[in-house]
Amino acid sequence: MRRLGLVLLIGLAVPACERGASDPRIAAPAQPRVALVLEPPVVALGDVAEVDLAVVTQPGWSVRPAPPPSDLRGFVWIGREPLPVVKEPSRWVHRTRLRVRALEIGRFDLPAGQVQVVSPEGETSSLGYDALPLEIVSGLGDAPTRRTPYGVRLLPRSPAGRGALVGAFAAGAGLALASIGLVILARRRLAAPLEDAPPPPIRPSWQSAREELEDARGLLTGDPRAALDAAARTLRRYVVRRYGGDASVRTTPELRNAKPPFAMTTRWPRFVELLDALDTARFPGPGVDGRAAEEMQRLFEAAVAFVEETTPVEPR
Repeated sequence: MRRLGLVLLIGLAVPACERGASDPRIAAPAQPRVALVLEPPVVALGDVAEVDLAVVTQPGWSVRPAPPPSDLRGFVWIGREPLPVVKEPSRWVHRTRLRVRALEIGRFDLPAGQVQVVSPEGETSSLGYDALPLEIVSGLGDAPTRRTPYGVRLLPRSPAGRGALVGAFAAGAGLALASIGLVILARRRLAAPLEDAPPPPIRPSWQSAREELEDARGLLTGDPRAALDAAARTLRRYVVRRYGGDASVRTTPELRNAKPPFAMTTRWPRFVELLDALDTARFPGPGVDGRAAEEMQRLFEAAVAFVEETTPVEPR
């Protein structure tokens, strides 16, 4: 009987051990860490590199926006864009896309830095990340190695029969008749009396800018970032229409180093400074507190004041 009881006990214990071995294990929360990511770490000269700043935290943590690099060699800073948080059971991945443009050929480093992470209880701690080595290469590496111009290529002449010559003559005659018909039609239309329709009025650039800013003012309460986006686009269009240049297609760092239009030499630094402030305020990271909302309101009014100050005296 003792042997039978021992056998039954072992028989019950073995399935229990098998069930315990197959039970799922809960992974421990990930430790906070941060890194710059760009694969492969090679950028062509003049291209814009999109580098991801990835921060891994425990679930429920948040990350404050990292400041732009202060010492950036070989590149010029363009801006940043927060990406959606990847939420996993044991970790959250916070990503920010940093955009820089390659200016020189060689090997450079995106400088190291720190980010601030905030726990669900409100405690703040700093995480440092290492510099990211990058290589800037020329975009002409795949160009042909030929240094002399190509000569004129002559197509081989094929013997043409009498039928081919007749067809070519008929095609030329048809083309000549069609050209004569187009000339006659154009003369008739030019001879017809023109309608006395007044040309559409040309709206001054400052009037269009005022109306666009007034339309964007309603976004300040619900979506202040959209209002600043509209203000930045309006300022760029206004300067191009009013003074000329290519401010609508250049980045703010490029405008800072560009030669201003002749009629805007004295106002150019303030214009670029205002665009830079709008760019910084439009990408403050997740969430907009009351202080940031007041700053956005002030920047929007500064854009309106810039248009008013550069409007000619007569239209005022």
